[in-house]
Amino acid sequence: MQKAVKIKLTTIIRQPDAEEQLMELWSHGTLTIKNDRRYLQYEEQLEELLIRTTVKLGENEAVIMRSGGLQMRLPFLLHKEQTGNLTNEQGTFMLTTKAHELTISDTRFKVRYDLAMGSAHAGEYEMEIQFMEGQK
Repeated sequence: MQKAVKIKLTTIIRQPDAEEQLMELWSHGTLTIKNDRRYLQYEEQLEELLIRTTVKLGENEAVIMRSGGLQMRLPFLLHKEQTGNLTNEQGTFMLTTKAHELTISDTRFKVRYDLAMGSAHAGEYEMEIQFMEGQK
């Protein structure tokens, strides 16, 4: 089953020695339900890069996969460290996430996690994606 959805993505970034950043993005995408998993797909423009994002939502785990202007795989499992990666024009980097909060419902995905790039702590991130039926 696939349906068009309207997406609101809110991200809060808290990094050491930096002011808190709040970003908000509205987009249109699709929600596909297959084998008890939900796949949310949308595109976002980041400066001159077009990035395609797929969010794979399970019962108690999630993975954010981005392609296009950059390649990224960011897995989440509550209270457990997960390893992902980021590839951009500077190279490939190992990412580690540890989710402190992970909520998945029929219309909302929220995760609060610590992010490390290599062995360096990159900050605490809070991401919420709300999706509702809409026109494509």
